[in-house]
Amino acid sequence: MISLVLTVFLFAPSIPRVHAMTGLVCMTTITANACPAGPPAFGPFAVGTKFSVGVYIQASDAMAGFDIYVATNNAFVHPTSAALGTLIVSPSLTSICVNDVSQTGTCTVGGSPNGPGVVEVTTIEGSGASECGGASPCSGMAFLINYTVVAPADSTPLSYPAAPGCSTSSVSSPPNVCVQVADSLGTTLPENIQAATVIQTTSPDFTITAVPSNLLITAGSSAVSNITLTSVNGLNGIVTLSTTPPPACPPPCPAWSINPSTVQLNAGGTNSSRLTFSTTSSSSNKWNINVTGTLGGISHIVSLFLTIIPSGPPPDFIIAANPRSLIIPAGINASSTIMLTSVSGFSGIVHLSTSLPPCLQPQCTTWFVTPTQVTLTPDGTADAFLVITAANRADSGSIEVTGTSGNLTSGNFLVHGTIVSFQVQASSTDFSLSAFPSFFSLPAGTAASSQIQIYPNVFSTGNSFSVTLSAAVSPPNGLTANLNPAIVTLSSFTVFSTLTISTLATTPAGNYTISVTGASSGFIHSVIVNVQVLPPPTLKLTPTTGSIGTKVLVQGSGFPVQYGPSEIIVSFDDQLVGFIFTPTTGFNFTFNVPEAQAGPHTVKAFEPFFFNGSGTIMATAPFEVISSPTGFTVTLDVGTLYFPGDKATAFILVAQNGQPVSPMGLQLTLQLIKPDGTIQILVATKLTTGVYSAVYTIPTTGTAILGTYAITVTAHSSSLGDSAALGSFEVKPTWLSKNAGTITTGTAIAGVVGFGAVGLAWKKGYLKKKDDEQILHA
Repeated sequence: MISLVLTVFLFAPSIPRVHAMTGLVCMTTITANACPAGPPAFGPFAVGTKFSVGVYIQASDAMAGFDIYVATNNAFVHPTSAALGTLIVSPSLTSICVNDVSQTGTCTVGGSPNGPGVVEVTTIEGSGASECGGASPCSGMAFLINYTVVAPADSTPLSYPAAPGCSTSSVSSPPNVCVQVADSLGTTLPENIQAATVIQTTSPDFTITAVPSNLLITAGSSAVSNITLTSVNGLNGIVTLSTTPPPACPPPCPAWSINPSTVQLNAGGTNSSRLTFSTTSSSSNKWNINVTGTLGGISHIVSLFLTIIPSGPPPDFIIAANPRSLIIPAGINASSTIMLTSVSGFSGIVHLSTSLPPCLQPQCTTWFVTPTQVTLTPDGTADAFLVITAANRADSGSIEVTGTSGNLTSGNFLVHGTIVSFQVQASSTDFSLSAFPSFFSLPAGTAASSQIQIYPNVFSTGNSFSVTLSAAVSPPNGLTANLNPAIVTLSSFTVFSTLTISTLATTPAGNYTISVTGASSGFIHSVIVNVQVLPPPTLKLTPTTGSIGTKVLVQGSGFPVQYGPSEIIVSFDDQLVGFIFTPTTGFNFTFNVPEAQAGPHTVKAFEPFFFNGSGTIMATAPFEVISSPTGFTVTLDVGTLYFPGDKATAFILVAQNGQPVSPMGLQLTLQLIKPDGTIQILVATKLTTGVYSAVYTIPTTGTAILGTYAITVTAHSSSLGDSAALGSFEVKPTWLSKNAGTITTGTAIAGVVGFGAVGLAWKKGYLKKKDDEQILHA
């Protein structure tokens, strides 16, 4: 639910909020300003009756959007349309779906309850703020639904449906109710719900309709509306028809009559009459006519609206600009008055729009029209203004201002336009500056660069001038900024200088401002680059010394996170020992000390895909390898993490005084202890003198394959004695299977670690490990 709301708020900062109250989503009349005390009952209504229901949100935390479904039995009560209420002041990304047909936007698919009898309305606040000024409680009419009763029944419920796609719901119980109200951060707000019932009459009745019910007649002509009556619940009899009396005045007043004035209705049938209008060449004005049908004590009314327009040219409007041509100094605002005039009695709203600027300030001239709509009275005038903001360089062009009124479906659509031209005059040695990127977040000890763009405000045909660049850092304590080149020459094209930002491991953490200033003859301009320096990442090893095969815990902190989980690669003397994805700035990682000489070594953790800086974030820690114990020894080495279907390989080293040996009569016994406590004997295969291996293929199915496995090895030699070793590894679900619910395509994987990250991971074999390749995963 509210996929669009989540899309908009996806990158909003995560700010904890305390929600103080639970609101109420209810159904009520369209003019109500509060929820009823209990579930309302609408009606009773006869078949063919049209009625409206309002969905109201009362006493909720201040909201900024909603996605709400309302369902009914389409065989009895049929929804025909829906419209937004006044709760969301500046609605944006609105979708209205009625009977699984889009009225505005698109219908939600995939797990939604959309279908016959279901109305979905979703929208968000376009300003980005919450309603009611952000103050709680907040109440208002969310939207309106129009219904028609299509078949008799004692009652028909109006409810909020539930569906698997509505798991993110404002309603705590029952689950998956398709009601979601969210604030400006995308946080789902808690709400209670109150449904309603439609009561339908089952007594004999009839309906009356008029087609067309809204008539537009040119003076001197005539028109007809068909009055149709339909029997409901078996009504049988003669219906008497009457109208609002025609005006009691001589021409030019119009006249009308209905014929026949009585209509026989048979049970379950329909019949009709004709309402005829006549006018003279001088008739005018608007008229409201009621047609009343009566049978015994049953009476129904249908209303018609007659508009008579004068003969002659049709109503229209004209649009003009004053002035139509402007000469504007660079960087200055100017305006032209847009004048609209009613012609032949035109009245109504005219919507104004303009052609789009080719690009944004300061490179291009931009403009807008205000207000965006005006109201014309018959033979009246109205003004709007075209506001132009000139570029900071020479520029020229033309702007089309368009006025539209009416709509295409009604047949009275009007559109007219006018052109305003402009010319921007700029100084010959002026220029502009911009920086990209203009913000960095860097761990201390790293570097980054920004491209400083310098472009002339006048395109020269041969003349050139120099701009001298300088950079000032505030506060000036540890962060350095250098420009290359420091002097550029401008003529007709944009040039660039590289701003290199460098930090030391000792640079204090905090916010820094770099002001890049350019100076030419008589002109000085600046652009700001903001830098946030973070503390350098650190590593802690436990233990810091050990022999070959020792299990070491690596604890990292201060590694920045951008655009989802970060990949951290861990190495021992630049030999890869594994990697981990972490959503936070810290991580824990374990590995076994590989084959290495006794003495000092270096454990390194680095983040290869840090986009906002030098590209690699690294921290190191020392580790001391001590000599293996002397005498008859056996050591066991096995990977720390495997996935279902992998082959877990254990390597056994048999040594005497630190040298590999394979004495006569050597007996090796390997036991695999599974997570469920069962034991399996493994067979060791000799690889070379003193080196053996055993392989266990991890099943892909079963309820007890995940968890921690232990391997014990005992070595017995009649000449050397006995020795034993213990190792362990863990089996976890693969990352792809664990996240299969949210990641369904290769594009989704690329969205988590970036296309470059997936490429590197594939190259390294992280996504598909060969059976004979030993890579230890964290």
